[in-house]
Amino acid sequence: MESTGRPAVAVIGGGLTGLVAADRLLAAGHPVTVYEKYPEAGGLVGTFEVGGERLECFYHHLFTSDVDFVSLAGELGLAGEIEWLSPEMGFFTGGKLYRFGTPGSLLSFSPLGLAGRLQFVLSTLKLRGIADWRALEGETAAGWFRSHGYARAWEVVWAPLLAQKYGRRAGEVSLVWLWGKIALRSRSRNRTGLGESLGYMRGSFGRVVDALVKRILERRGELVPSRPVRLVRRADGAFDVQTGKGSRLFQRVLSTVAIPELLRLAPDLPGETRAQWSGIAYGHALCPVLELDRPLSRFYWTNVGEGAMPFGGVIEHTNYIPKERYGGHHVVYVSDYVLPDDPKWKMRDEELWALYTPGLERFSPEFRKATVLSKRIFRAEYAQPIVTPHYSRVLPGIRTPLEGLYSAAMAQIYPEDRGQNYAVKMGRAAAETIRTDIA
Repeated sequence: MESTGRPAVAVIGGGLTGLVAADRLLAAGHPVTVYEKYPEAGGLVGTFEVGGERLECFYHHLFTSDVDFVSLAGELGLAGEIEWLSPEMGFFTGGKLYRFGTPGSLLSFSPLGLAGRLQFVLSTLKLRGIADWRALEGETAAGWFRSHGYARAWEVVWAPLLAQKYGRRAGEVSLVWLWGKIALRSRSRNRTGLGESLGYMRGSFGRVVDALVKRILERRGELVPSRPVRLVRRADGAFDVQTGKGSRLFQRVLSTVAIPELLRLAPDLPGETRAQWSGIAYGHALCPVLELDRPLSRFYWTNVGEGAMPFGGVIEHTNYIPKERYGGHHVVYVSDYVLPDDPKWKMRDEELWALYTPGLERFSPEFRKATVLSKRIFRAEYAQPIVTPHYSRVLPGIRTPLEGLYSAAMAQIYPEDRGQNYAVKMGRAAAETIRTDIA
């Protein structure tokens, strides 16, 4: 890395946030080294091949409101590669699969009953009409729905979905989290208001990661893979970035890893800060991916609203993007979030498949007839922050109490939820903060 006379910055974590921040800092003339603990950059946007086409290890799409990601794609010459489509959505409950997500489908969603349908509509409209999330911070989602007379809508739709995602902590989830989901979906409706437009990049979103890495290297940045790090703050204020292969000194360090990881790698953070940030919790993600010779349903995204099912969602990617791009294979993701102490997190793949298979057979009789061409299970620690009431009180800022140490993690995206768009937005904000401080 060539010296420019400006302070060098270490970026810990080569996911989308870290790459965006590094790219922007390099554009401003700051030398940057990106440390990534895995062999390849990309984080949750990592890919593998199906039928000769790249595909994300974890399901991805864009909403029409994802302007930060779309603008980044434009910078990289890839905006024209995003396709906007309107796939169908489903809901599985009571052993049956229903169309869901549009006003018309709500009329035929019998599990809610007439009163529940009215509650669902009224609660959705009420939440959409709230502009300032701060007014909701003290509420749990469960408490708000029940206290406002929307109990049926809560018990049939939202409660089982949150239970699948957050387990025993579902009752603690803030209303702000659910408000964000509902507001986001409403902003992504197409012009008719009856469908939802979602975006996907031809050849996978991994192309954005590739383009960022290429530009970082062209700008004389460094990418150091397979290097977990530890930070030690020296008496002169510099940070000793230590890996198993040695150490280097930096005046500025940006961490983009999960808050528990930051607490481990930066032991010099003040005790008060460590106590506050220790209250930030996450769920881990298990993401089985199947290649089949047939679809399981006609839906792209199906939420599973049964607590007894071993997963919370079925995402049939090839009901969204044509199967012909993947060698004619039907690609099915299974969504399963677990708390860190859930025994499933430590199970071997064969043990997990023994749990998932009966659930898939219940979800769709077609699974019994299908030929499984390939199956994989991808895992991601700290994939879903658990947003509780008054989350802003524990929310870390980009500047940490250690001068020169910055944090831009998924848990800091609040009040929005995780997603590629907000990873880009956070990376840009972190780079601008560092640039301002250096100036």
